Amino acid sequence: MIKPAGLRDLLLRPESSALIGSILAGLALAHSWAGTNLAGLRADGANVAFVALFLVGALVVANRYPIHVQSHTKVLIISVPLFLMAVLLPPALAALAAGLGTLIDELKEHRRRRSLLSDIVTSTSRWIIIVSLGAWVAHLPAGTDVMHTMLLLAAAVVMFVGDLITISLQVASISGEPLGRILRATALEVSPSEGVQYLLGILGAIAAEVHIWALVLLIVPCAVVFLAFKNLKEMRNSTRWMLESMADAVDLRDPYTGGHSRRVAEYCAGILRQMEQFGPEVDLIVSAARVHDIGKIGIPDNILNKPDLLTEEERAIMETHSARGANLLARYPDFARGVAIVRHHHESWNGTGYPAKLAGYAIPFGARVIAVADSFDAMTSDRPYRRGMPQAKAAQILREGCGKQWDTTIVKAFLRSIADQLKPQQAPTIECSPTSAADAVALETVI
Repeated sequence: MIKPAGLRDLLLRPESSALIGSILAGLALAHSWAGTNLAGLRADGANVAFVALFLVGALVVANRYPIHVQSHTKVLIISVPLFLMAVLLPPALAALAAGLGTLIDELKEHRRRRSLLSDIVTSTSRWIIIVSLGAWVAHLPAGTDVMHTMLLLAAAVVMFVGDLITISLQVASISGEPLGRILRATALEVSPSEGVQYLLGILGAIAAEVHIWALVLLIVPCAVVFLAFKNLKEMRNSTRWMLESMADAVDLRDPYTGGHSRRVAEYCAGILRQMEQFGPEVDLIVSAARVHDIGKIGIPDNILNKPDLLTEEERAIMETHSARGANLLARYPDFARGVAIVRHHHESWNGTGYPAKLAGYAIPFGARVIAVADSFDAMTSDRPYRRGMPQAKAAQILREGCGKQWDTTIVKAFLRSIADQLKPQQAPTIECSPTSAADAVALETVI
């Protein structure tokens, strides 16, 4: 893994100057617009300045305390200050505050998050745009109190949809999964937590319009929400540990595959690092890898530990383990999105896998990642009826199967991730060629 550059190196890169300059120019322009808007607010200027500084500080603090509610869901209590920026500040000042708060956080945390410069620019820009849209809606003329409340609700909807679409576009561009699928899954995950935050924001805005200092009182309900999600995280972590313990127990049933799930999870993490993926989606895939074979808990010992190749009937029973595992995990809402990954981790790129014979990008991205890692570990592990093959040989089989059994992009990333384990003359190049008969027999043992 390449160590992320320091902040000084990041800012001094030639390509950084133009991008950082663009952000600062945008912020300066927003500041000049804000100054124009504040010119007519001399009586309330101190209050407006207080609100802006208070919300920028709240945004920076909230970003420092993320909660991974599930293995694949991170909750940040940032929608409250961002929404309040949009509805309480002049539109240009709201955009300035949102951009400044986000930029401060991104620059402070870029090393820990392994953020690229493009990530910093994207995050800052998207919140400037989202808050600007929300502010535009919130500041439309309202003749009655009811209309004003409706505009606050509309602004919350606009900001939620803008956040949902932009973050889904980011994930889709990285993973290659269909945008519609990611939109639906993300909406199901984040709607409850975001709904609570925007409700707090609306109530806080109404209270602040009566007395601006009421904003300070929002600290208490926001802290309560934070603690509630934190406790929920701890309970869900207990579920996760229980399922991982079950997966480890499955590995221990077969002395030849002890630690298999842990190794597959480590391989998956290496693949995702090579593909420059970080964050909740990575957590989801690695967690799914840890429990991908949990369905084998229902496979009889005489099949699971048979010291010979399986018969067709036995193989059919063994192939039910992915669906069994998915059905087991479906009982736990915490693993809702991981269910599809576990169910389809034995699908093949060309549609010849199981259980649904999915092909290409119809196979969930996480399942394609696990398929490569799982196959490599299975081929290099000892079995009762054969010795594990050398890593170089297994790597060659992956090369030959790219674009047929496995996703070529993922195979390339995996081979790069294990390059230091292979001899120099066995560099991880990709040469898709027909799989030999001997290798086809080897692949049949990858279950």
